[in-house]
Amino acid sequence: MVSRWACDRCGFVAWTRDPSEMAEVTGSHLLAHHSDALSQSDFRVSWDCPYCATAKTAYDTDGAVAEFKTHLHEHVADRIAGGAHVADRVGWDGVVRVDAAAAGDEADALRTHFHDAAGLVVAVTPTPERLVRALDEALGAWPRRAVIVSTGEYDFEATPDVDFEGRNVEIVELDPRLSPAEVGETVSRILDDNHEPGERVSLEVSVFHQIVASFDVERAVAFVRMLAARLADAGGVLQLYVDADADPNVATVLNFLDETIDLRVAVDDGRFVRRP
Repeated sequence: MVSRWACDRCGFVAWTRDPSEMAEVTGSHLLAHHSDALSQSDFRVSWDCPYCATAKTAYDTDGAVAEFKTHLHEHVADRIAGGAHVADRVGWDGVVRVDAAAAGDEADALRTHFHDAAGLVVAVTPTPERLVRALDEALGAWPRRAVIVSTGEYDFEATPDVDFEGRNVEIVELDPRLSPAEVGETVSRILDDNHEPGERVSLEVSVFHQIVASFDVERAVAFVRMLAARLADAGGVLQLYVDADADPNVATVLNFLDETIDLRVAVDDGRFVRRP
């Protein structure tokens, strides 16, 4: 779980795994809102708090800015929630766009965050070995059930130290010639066979770019919408890992999915953020 702070002036939300990091996040963000409260003249730097009567003047610019950020943070410290999860933002029922390359450390940080809080994990990924490694290293305990779907054969030599014996994991190899609708049907059947009533589901789709590159825009859009509708019946969060620069059609597909996507998050310096 993580700490969460939401700005009451805009749509910015931040989640940090280390609560002590939140002071820098809140202070920097609020300073951007109130930059006009900071001024420099006569070789000195001054700030006037927009929330109270506190005002300071100093010669040390860096020190004055740091003090102002700390002061701003203190005004919102009581609105920082602990024990939070990014999926709480959508009530564990919706579609989350993750702005991170699927095979990257930033994506690993978010996928492990989502999967750690779910009972059933279904991941459609081109790099199953990377996913297994990330889960094994980051999670204290694996989910009750994990089904990893990939178009390639799993290379067990890439994860020789992972003990599959004590984990409820299934690896499904898909025919790479399957259409988006057939991939979606496979995922739907996996949900039917593995989901327990009331259990949280974390559904990862890290093949978004491959779907967009291989098929037309209409079928790519339909694929995501059908998955979202199917998961809504089970109750869970669908994560789309998106690198907008990976394919020129990605932006087009995302425009059509604007009303389907409930939350957009990214990783900034190790912190999860939702920008306005």
